[in-house]
Amino acid sequence: MAPRRPQRRRSPTAATALGLSSLILPTFCLVRFTARTGYVSAILYTCVMSVATFLLYGYDKMQARNLEWRVKEATLHTMALLGGWPGALVGQLYFQHKTKKTSFQLVFWGIMLGWQFVWWVLWNEGIEGRKTLAKMLGNIEREQARGIERGQKIRS
Repeated sequence: MAPRRPQRRRSPTAATALGLSSLILPTFCLVRFTARTGYVSAILYTCVMSVATFLLYGYDKMQARNLEWRVKEATLHTMALLGGWPGALVGQLYFQHKTKKTSFQLVFWGIMLGWQFVWWVLWNEGIEGRKTLAKMLGNIEREQARGIERGQKIRS
């Protein structure tokens, strides 16, 4: 068996920093959701999908090195779309796989931005929902306005 040449590691880029920073919002959302509801299912689902996607990227890289049948790009994107995008991101960085193919990266970053939007909405809406909060705040403001008209002091 021929000796394996050492892998060269690329230095971190702006895309790497952006990708890793994209894990912040989902992490806070998942922790907040779990703290408020007590359900760990969202965290478990995200972890399972991420680990499965990470392993799939590793398998595809191994298949690419051995010049054997590969995992379809559509499968990798589907796994990312189903919630495994953190594992896909880490898999791309760790295995240095699918990082230079522009068409693949455009779809992947689109999926990741879509998930960032989902997490942003969840963070802003919260468990109760932003409409409920806005309605509550509207009622408080109306009550304060009525109290001021009557000359009463309203406690917040």
